Amino acid sequence: MSQVFLSRTPLACALSASLLSLALLAMPVAAQAAAPGVIAMSLDQQTALGVRLAVVAAATAAQIDLPARVTVPPSQQAVVSAPAAGLLTKLLVNPGDMVKSGQPLAELSSPQIAQLQRERSEAQSRYDLAQRQLQRDTTLVNEGIAPSARLDTARAQSREAQAMLAERNLALKLASGGAALNGVAVLRAPISGVITEATALPGQRVDMAAPLFRIAQQGQLWLEIDASPQQAAMLQPGAEVTVPALQARGVVQAKATALNAGQSVLIRVRVTQPGNLQAGGVVQARLSLPAQAGVWRVPPAAVTQINAQDAVLVSDQAGFRIVPVTVAGRLNDAVMVSGPLKAGDKVAATGVVAIKAAAGEVAP
Repeated sequence: MSQVFLSRTPLACALSASLLSLALLAMPVAAQAAAPGVIAMSLDQQTALGVRLAVVAAATAAQIDLPARVTVPPSQQAVVSAPAAGLLTKLLVNPGDMVKSGQPLAELSSPQIAQLQRERSEAQSRYDLAQRQLQRDTTLVNEGIAPSARLDTARAQSREAQAMLAERNLALKLASGGAALNGVAVLRAPISGVITEATALPGQRVDMAAPLFRIAQQGQLWLEIDASPQQAAMLQPGAEVTVPALQARGVVQAKATALNAGQSVLIRVRVTQPGNLQAGGVVQARLSLPAQAGVWRVPPAAVTQINAQDAVLVSDQAGFRIVPVTVAGRLNDAVMVSGPLKAGDKVAATGVVAIKAAAGEVAP
């Protein structure tokens, strides 16, 4: 009888390990679901598959860290645009400069400004002429030389000239032009604050209404946070928000009712203690989530999909019981779920994929 010798080569050892793994995976075949919604599996089989259990705990107040943008409320910002198409000849401020209301920011040379100045000058001449005519006619009527109808006509012409002059003055004021016929507009700060943006350079041609400067008042700040729909559902106005790194605090003021382009929900936080926050910065904000009745805290890996439904695998004497759950929110290190669970239940936290692959998915 011939003898068979087992080789100790690395290839043979690898083959033996593979056969052992296949045997372990094959073990649950004899341990199919003992009842609907149950996966029968012994402790030895769980150990072979690397299953680890985690205890279900009631959801308590929690915290979550999310990136946040530091912004200035629109009510405290102003944009200075080009009043007409032209050439930017002077730039008098730079980003980061503090400015006062009415302070010159730049000078713009434009043919449109020159036209407005000419029209204003013509309106002024017509008004002056109408005023002199009104004075002469008033004298003639008072002396009985001219009829009163002539005075009525002079008064009407004076009012018309005055209205035209007011219109030309307003148009020139809106265009930031002066009364001199020089075609130059002086752009001034509408509010006091800091220059946060300056998009034009001296010598650059700009179109009408092109934004040139953005000014932000010093004062109220906001934090804008993009949260997932599950995270946003757990937040309510008034929830506390902190930025520990910059000693800043705030409260949730509002949250959007629709998803943005990134399929997230915009959360707006009103800063109550600015600390070292600076407008335009990106910081890490910590949001406080309140405790919720009937919500449980489980590890992220414990939640799986079985038959297109979220579920967890609860350990019992027979193996694992499939419990459908609804995800209420996702934190950095846990998932908040609601479902027929109780404190102290143990769920599979690792090896969930191996359990499903070895025993097959069983409908709850």
